[in-house]
Amino acid sequence: MQLRQLEYFIAICDAGSFSGAAVRLYVTQPSLSQQIGALEKELGADLLERGRHGITLTPAGRVFLSQAQRALQAVQDAQDSVRQVVEGRKGDVHVLTVRSVASGVLPSSAARWHSLFPSTVLRLHDFSHRRALEDAVRSGQGDIAVGPRPSPWEGPVVSLGYEEMVVIGPVGHEAEEVAEAAELAGADWVLYEPEQGMSEVVDRVAAHLEFTPRAVARTGQVSAALLFAVEGIGMTLAPENAVPLGWARHARRIGPGFYRELVAYSRKQPSQLAERYRDMLTTVALPLIAEGDLPEGAIRC
Repeated sequence: MQLRQLEYFIAICDAGSFSGAAVRLYVTQPSLSQQIGALEKELGADLLERGRHGITLTPAGRVFLSQAQRALQAVQDAQDSVRQVVEGRKGDVHVLTVRSVASGVLPSSAARWHSLFPSTVLRLHDFSHRRALEDAVRSGQGDIAVGPRPSPWEGPVVSLGYEEMVVIGPVGHEAEEVAEAAELAGADWVLYEPEQGMSEVVDRVAAHLEFTPRAVARTGQVSAALLFAVEGIGMTLAPENAVPLGWARHARRIGPGFYRELVAYSRKQPSQLAERYRDMLTTVALPLIAEGDLPEGAIRC
């Protein structure tokens, strides 16, 4: 059974004759009769009685008419729903990310997205480590990912900018505007558990500055590490955009400046709505630094 046959049958019922329906549908009357005949043969029942004064519905035809109308309406509703998603008037976008990005970078973009597409839903799924994020994308989860650049990666990758890593400590720890290796080597540290992706960033920074952080506490949450550091338990490392505005005075640059690139990526070309979100990320004012604006001597971590 074909949708065209249902359309033909309904048109005949509306017009009251084969000839009238043929004119409306821009098809020949023999072709119309052939399609209805094939439909009746498949159903095993006559749907229409052809008489001198037009057509009338058989008992089977009366039952079939209402079901055919519902079927075509369902198809139309499905087409309209897809069109609304493509146009950004309906639907949801599943965004996969890491926890520090979910709290530091994406809130401003979520607000912008809602203002542009208020009838859609932005669904964030955060992971503690970038490798878990990459594995989720490879397995087909989500529509698009936002996080550190994956390497290697087969699929579209769009750079969003760089976030600066800063050292956090209690008020008064900022004896110098920039924290140098000697100070960091002699300090107590609030470090991250291995399953937290920031642990790798700390290791890279420490290796570059040639010191081993002395751990006095460990946590799996960036927010907890920041709180511990502000309370004076020890220094910690975090993306500057993840530091609440009220704690900005607790943050200092490290040496020449350490920066991590963030990108939007997916396994294949994103769906229309997810592609709109990705394009929006490249134009909205994110708390990131463009590559051309990185300071001289900046170190990528």
